[in-house]
Amino acid sequence: MRKPKLKLTPYLLFGVLLFLSLSACGGKKSGAAKVRLSSNERALMDSLYIKQIEQLRPMWDSLCTANFETSVAQAVDSLITTRLEEEVRLRARINQQQ
Repeated sequence: MRKPKLKLTPYLLFGVLLFLSLSACGGKKSGAAKVRLSSNERALMDSLYIKQIEQLRPMWDSLCTANFETSVAQAVDSLITTRLEEEVRLRARINQQQ
């Protein structure tokens, strides 16, 4: 009796690697890890946060400026739609009462 040969196709290899990587990530789910930072670590985190914010703020401001008109138009359209729907409901209620 001959043993069948196992062909390592890319799909099989990908499946095995995926299974191994997912099984390695599993473990006990005992909740969130409790981390206590020292004052030096907190100061370092704060400085890194401030540095990142200073780099991101100009990009955020430019995005807000670029999208302002569109955002205002969408908000106005939403308000008008809401008010029109409210008006239709009120008119229907008035017609039912008459």
